Amino acid sequence: MLARTKAPTSPDFSKTLVIPERPASIAKAEEALQKAVAAREEGQARHIEAGRRLANQPLGQPPTISQRDVDEIGATLQPLFDAEKEARAVRDEEVRLFEMSIGPSLAEPLAAYRQAVGEALDSLEVLLRQGAGFAAKARQARFDLKSHSRLPAVSEQMLDRLAFVRQPYERT
Repeated sequence: MLARTKAPTSPDFSKTLVIPERPASIAKAEEALQKAVAAREEGQARHIEAGRRLANQPLGQPPTISQRDVDEIGATLQPLFDAEKEARAVRDEEVRLFEMSIGPSLAEPLAAYRQAVGEALDSLEVLLRQGAGFAAKARQARFDLKSHSRLPAVSEQMLDRLAFVRQPYERT
């Protein structure tokens, strides 16, 4: 493992790349959504239980529930689904507004981070090319570097892998 000999010169992005706390409106909208989901699930459970009771009524005994009762319970479900859909839309809109509001504040730190990553990749590529060149010269001179260091010999492989590292960087 390579030991670090000097401190990194790039800025500390853990201090500049910061997501602010979510506003209370998102928590309130999330709570409303959870209540709507719970109400819908409770309504569905009542409807399912009523259907089971209807299906399992013993013959020859007075009915405890009718199809009409089950249908009436079922008719109360649509408003519950609508309330959940509306609560989800409100929550999603609150989240969208929050995320859009922090975008401009992150533009400059993200650009600086991207530039720092690009510079680091460029520096690493230069170093690896030098190591690969040295390994090629050693092979040409028929000098076995393995007893001294394996790093120059693996620099070529590391260069290939660096190309894979660059792919997502280039796409962004």
